[in-house]
Amino acid sequence: MRLTPAQLDIIRTTAAEQFGNSAHVWLFGSRIDDTKRGGDIDLYIEPEEADLDKLVDAKLHFLMRLHQALGDQKIDVVIRPKQATDELPIYQIAKSTGVALA
Repeated sequence: MRLTPAQLDIIRTTAAEQFGNSAHVWLFGSRIDDTKRGGDIDLYIEPEEADLDKLVDAKLHFLMRLHQALGDQKIDVVIRPKQATDELPIYQIAKSTGVALA
């Protein structure tokens, strides 16, 4: 995994602050492959919250805080509330190939 323990801790803590302690977070994509270089930070989050307005606000604050803490990095965030019934391929890929962080 190409993130430091400190970076992972920042992601976990910030996700809990913005999405709640029960939110599940996965890192997926090129950053989990030690043989690759560069790449953005791809995060998949399953929060308890289902209100779309609250989730949009939480996502914006989450990204803002991560950029402040981690610096200028490209960060992609995919959010799917735990109660959602839709099953897009990106959700399955993130969970099956990703690494659970929280």
